[in-house]
Amino acid sequence: MPLNFENQDHINIRTAITAGGNVWANPLLNEVKRKIKDYYIENELPKCCYCSRLFVGEFRMVIDIEHILPQSKYSSLRFEELNLNVACKRCNMEIKKARLDFIVDETIIGTNYYQSQHYKIIHPNIDKYDDHLKIITGRNGNIILNKYVILTKNKGQFTYDYFELKEFEMNNLNEAQGIKKLSTLSREIPDYLRNQIIKILSKIK
Repeated sequence: MPLNFENQDHINIRTAITAGGNVWANPLLNEVKRKIKDYYIENELPKCCYCSRLFVGEFRMVIDIEHILPQSKYSSLRFEELNLNVACKRCNMEIKKARLDFIVDETIIGTNYYQSQHYKIIHPNIDKYDDHLKIITGRNGNIILNKYVILTKNKGQFTYDYFELKEFEMNNLNEAQGIKKLSTLSREIPDYLRNQIIKILSKIK
């Protein structure tokens, strides 16, 4: 089911845009933003559109509405469904921000925004995430381990590197071991992690 705004939502959007300034921060858009967040959280398994980490048990405040093409440069796409999704604050605020280096060539993207070939990353609404990158999750008691399996050398590898998912794997494993800071040893673990997860998964019935 598509993302639908009611007539009052459209009025509030037009009023906020006309008012100028920081459009996204205008209180008139609070209900619109609630609907956007609800749509992407409830439409399927709630997860970050970039790292694919599940939002199960997360407070709504730690989940950001994400503009794939940043609204600072592509304001006309601010409320378009295919340019919206939800992301964790790590991927959205710490890594991607308003960067444009995930676009193949900004000069040729023109107005044809929703073509997969224009994006180096896995586009959350155009590409199928699992075709390029997959997460293997294993749990043994209270220990949860995640490993990304890169399936394609272009979008899969680029997304893995762009969003620093190796660091996510390391921190995840360190937490499982009770390690708070990265060490030289822990930086060598991710290459070993996949086999460990597979072993754990094989024991889970």
